[in-house]
Amino acid sequence: MEEVRELVHLQMGNAHQVTNDHRITLQQAIVPPRKISIIARTVQLGKVKDQELDCWLVGQEDSRDGYKIIMREDGLQFGLASCGFPSGKQLILTGWYGNLVSAFLNM
Repeated sequence: MEEVRELVHLQMGNAHQVTNDHRITLQQAIVPPRKISIIARTVQLGKVKDQELDCWLVGQEDSRDGYKIIMREDGLQFGLASCGFPSGKQLILTGWYGNLVSAFLNM
């Protein structure tokens, strides 16, 4: 977990006070990292296909159902996840955005 924390800090660089369209700073969005599972949902040949992915939750909006900033297990990409269907319990991958700041700005 310390490695994840260090990688997030490295990715933040001097962008702590960068503000996104939701009027929060990157520093405000960062949370202590924890492992979570998300669903990567795609449609193939007219059928919904779900793939469960393990990743790190590293940031989130203030609201309970807001976007979550996630990091792949290998640390190579950051992305966003959000609530899926109202009856669904797991977060759904919105997309991978490269680095931490890019994911944050796409919230």
